[in-house]
Amino acid sequence: MMIAMGHTRHRVGRTARLGVAAAVAVLAAGCSDGGPPDDEETPTPESAALRVQTVTGGERLDETTRTEIEGAVGEVLSDYVLEGFLGEFPRQDFVRAFEDFTSVAARKATRHIDYLTAATARDATDMRATELDARLSFLDQAGEVHGATATVHFAFEATMEDGSTRPLTLDGRFLLDADEGTWSVFGYDVRFDNGDESSAEAEGGGS
Repeated sequence: MMIAMGHTRHRVGRTARLGVAAAVAVLAAGCSDGGPPDDEETPTPESAALRVQTVTGGERLDETTRTEIEGAVGEVLSDYVLEGFLGEFPRQDFVRAFEDFTSVAARKATRHIDYLTAATARDATDMRATELDARLSFLDQAGEVHGATATVHFAFEATMEDGSTRPLTLDGRFLLDADEGTWSVFGYDVRFDNGDESSAEAEGGGS
């Protein structure tokens, strides 16, 4: 499954932020509405799509259920990437990346904002995603999925004021659970490299 920037979200109560390509569309067999996308919603060639793949825990799920859950988790990850790393640069606000985190996880994440977002490259003039891969493992019981682990490799390229480019990479995992069909990140364990020959690890979470 691939998730690209472009359309409104499927969950009630959330709106698309098309000005900064902040909404998502699930691009998978059978999921297209068949109509051509609006010009402003077409992903640019410079922007990598999020690739979501279930590696464990989906064996007992039917294809429709698995696709729906992959899409829901993929939307949470997409919102995180869009608010934490993409959009218009230079920029100062990165806290919205944690909107789909639980309250405890979000509070901890704000303390790790330099390791969970592109805040250290806030002065960049442009940012693009080069690789967005997520491998999902689901925890299910009696055919019902209760939680997921997303092992991710996210890579970006920042263009700085002097025209130079800087790579940013985030590797690790995000822990998610579902409450009445709404998925949230309740934990994370990641390693971040902002391209200045140093890296940092961040771990946190809670309900």
